[in-house]
Amino acid sequence: MRQRVVALLAVSLAALGSGLGASPAGAAPAVDRLAVSVVGDGETGGNRAVPVSILSLGGDGTRGDVRTLPTAADGDQHAFTLGADRDQQGALRQSADHRFLTIGGYDAEPGDLALNDTAAPDTLRVVARIDAAGAVDTSTSLADGYSLRHLRGVASDDGTRHWTGGHGHDAPATRAGVLSVEHGGAAPTPVVAGSSELNNARVPLIHDGQLYVSSDRTGFHGVNQVGSGLPTTAADLTPVASAPDGASVPHDFVFVGDTLYVGYTEGSAPGLAKYVRRDGSWAYVGSHPGVFWGLTGRVAGERTVLYAVRGGGQGNEVVRLLDEGADTWEVVEERTLATADAGTAFRGIAFAAGFAPGTDPIESEGPTPAVGWTPRVAGGTGNALSAVLDAAGNPVARGRVADPAGAELTVTATSADPSVVADDGLTVRVEEDGTFALSATPRSAGASVITVTATAADGRQGTARLDYRVSAALPDAGVRAHPGMSDASASYAVGDGHFVVADDDSNQFRLYGGGFAEPIATFDLTERVPAVRSGDTWDIEGAARAGNTIYWVGSLGNTNSGNIRLDRDLVIATAVHGSGADTTLEYVGHARGLRQALVDGDMADVHGLGADHFGFRAATQDGVSARGPNSLNVEGATIAPDGTTLWLGFRSPLVALNSGGDGDGDSDGDKALVVGIPDIAGVVAGTTEPRFGDVVRLDLDGHAIRDLQETDDGGYLIIGGSTDDGGDFDLYGWTGRPEDAPVRSATSPTPPAGWEGGSFEALLDTSGLADGTTVRLVQDAGNVDIYGDGTPGEDLPAAELRKFLTLEYRLDFGGAFPGEPAEESPRPGGPEGPGDDNRPDDDENAAGTDDQESEAAGGDGDLAGTGAGTILVVAALAALLVLGGGTALLIRRGTLPRGPWPSA
Repeated sequence: MRQRVVALLAVSLAALGSGLGASPAGAAPAVDRLAVSVVGDGETGGNRAVPVSILSLGGDGTRGDVRTLPTAADGDQHAFTLGADRDQQGALRQSADHRFLTIGGYDAEPGDLALNDTAAPDTLRVVARIDAAGAVDTSTSLADGYSLRHLRGVASDDGTRHWTGGHGHDAPATRAGVLSVEHGGAAPTPVVAGSSELNNARVPLIHDGQLYVSSDRTGFHGVNQVGSGLPTTAADLTPVASAPDGASVPHDFVFVGDTLYVGYTEGSAPGLAKYVRRDGSWAYVGSHPGVFWGLTGRVAGERTVLYAVRGGGQGNEVVRLLDEGADTWEVVEERTLATADAGTAFRGIAFAAGFAPGTDPIESEGPTPAVGWTPRVAGGTGNALSAVLDAAGNPVARGRVADPAGAELTVTATSADPSVVADDGLTVRVEEDGTFALSATPRSAGASVITVTATAADGRQGTARLDYRVSAALPDAGVRAHPGMSDASASYAVGDGHFVVADDDSNQFRLYGGGFAEPIATFDLTERVPAVRSGDTWDIEGAARAGNTIYWVGSLGNTNSGNIRLDRDLVIATAVHGSGADTTLEYVGHARGLRQALVDGDMADVHGLGADHFGFRAATQDGVSARGPNSLNVEGATIAPDGTTLWLGFRSPLVALNSGGDGDGDSDGDKALVVGIPDIAGVVAGTTEPRFGDVVRLDLDGHAIRDLQETDDGGYLIIGGSTDDGGDFDLYGWTGRPEDAPVRSATSPTPPAGWEGGSFEALLDTSGLADGTTVRLVQDAGNVDIYGDGTPGEDLPAAELRKFLTLEYRLDFGGAFPGEPAEESPRPGGPEGPGDDNRPDDDENAAGTDDQESEAAGGDGDLAGTGAGTILVVAALAALLVLGGGTALLIRRGTLPRGPWPSA
């Protein structure tokens, strides 16, 4: 065995001559010495393992040497890599005694895929310790800690023991959010462990002999104290600073005197939150906007100096901020010190090993022109822009320039990669009030960094950088890419080619046009729907319209990991006002309890098939995944022909119609399931409890339901797909009568080249079922490598870079349904001409106020846009069993749809 790598030089604070406090009188202030973790090899993107290095950086921006951590094992030294695009990995800490740096990573070789998805101890999570001489020791490992999940950060008191933070809920044995381990050891002990909230921590920090950790979990969202002192066994977690409204997912943080700064990386208002010490507790006083990952700082005379990593993508920045506010944020300088090289990203920042920060003041270098980006998308920060090659009407970035000295400014833009977009393909239009718009015409698919520079006549300059990415050209005019989100899950057309869409990864509804522009408006109803578990999403998967009301339905099930998330047990009613680009959504009401109603009804045998026939009780237990044919997972919703019942379409379970199917997911006898929730308007209004209604089982050739929607001529259109992520999609037309079999369209919809892996999740413009009718499909692109760099859409670092598709599809049911394609649908669809309408959200397009009148679905009102056919209710259809000639089955209380339809 080769000799273990050890520290080459013992460094004491005295020997360094950098003791705590200010520099001696008359001496020049010492320049802060910083260390920055750098992830990347200059080429690799996506969730692939890449080398990690430590960059020496002066507080004035002067770059020093670079130390690369080992990428191959050597004796008791482990390899050390991180994911190229995993912004939550790579936090960097200086030990409490200032002697060492610590960082967490993975014992994996460069090129390995998805480190955070690997199982430990097969792929060990490891700790790297770096001393002042640059010696690296990676002998510490964490057994099965953080298996299948992220290790985020490491803190140490003196380098002999480490405390780690990460997502440890899936570890087989060492299940904990915070672990403690001796340096060089391989047997960590749980410190913060128990519930799923405690088993998922973020970044630890030691301050004044006390261990703290950040968390985004319910009850602990913010910064928390871990036990008392530096516990090495089980300890309580006590919140000390809670997340402010609009901010979520705290990551790095730093205590500076009587001030605490916390970087919140997500939410509607991400930024650096500031807390001050008052009466023994931490009081929030404000935030500085932006997405900041790494963070450190110190007292600087009468000010605070902060050093932070701004942005999560490759080519991000280290910035220096000077705050001179006492009980407020008052940033007098925000200066870029370093920019990550192409193909690399900064992750964490700390004072260098062996450097003890003092309190010397830092003077501002004078006013420089300010260049800032204007957020255009919910959850975005404005400093990213997406485009489609060869598309007209790509989005436009917006910002503002200003000079504190009042001088006129010249604004220019340059591109780091002219092969993607050349300088002459950039246009900046500046208005008199200092606002500007940046448009770009790309040359090829790929990524570049665009730098906007504002220059005063005396040479002073300010800059801002934009992450610019271009996806490949789309195959034809019937396909559109819509930026601002990737996990599109439910939608409804609102006229003139516009549609409202839900994102199953956020709690917002967005209004889009038919072109390539970003959302026209965003409707955020989170304040109207109290959370069961703070920070959880609703996982909206279905949308059903009755009159002017759209009912948005959550998936009702567990997570893919088997965690119970009751925020998904939700139906929200919104009133639709206006149409097209003028559409607004007004909150009407919401209800929970559908999940339990399904369990109770199944156990009580209200369907007459036998108690617990569908297995909903087992499917809703903790630890049961939402994936697979025997779970509970709703992915479609529509209004039944009676106009008052909400039909739920299930992705899972698949069920047996008769002896020909066994519900195991591998037989073409397995049927798709629809369950009604009667009087959905009354359920939302609170005048009736949700209850288990009619059951319909449909033969979709072994497919489950991924969406279903009523058509304007009284039928129903269904997307059939697999219960897992295997794809295999088809479209089906159905009369809505239980005795009629659904009919499959002649061709299967397929994603365009380069967009493989996406799921068809929703339908738009369903004017009818006649052959030749054109409808639009909504494709979720959360798992799609949109830019060809290995990064799935849902993992892209900025909301502005994420996007999903809508595609035109022409129905062909072989004449099974009468009629001609509508020349003009009541809810027109299809792509409209390319446009550049990229208006920012304004208050007039927000959700309506309480005093606005709304009209819930009425019991005898027609469905909006469903034609004038008569509803025929057959109340006596109590137990219609079609087991021979038919392939659909209705149990109890049936209805017949609008005509005209041919007899079965």
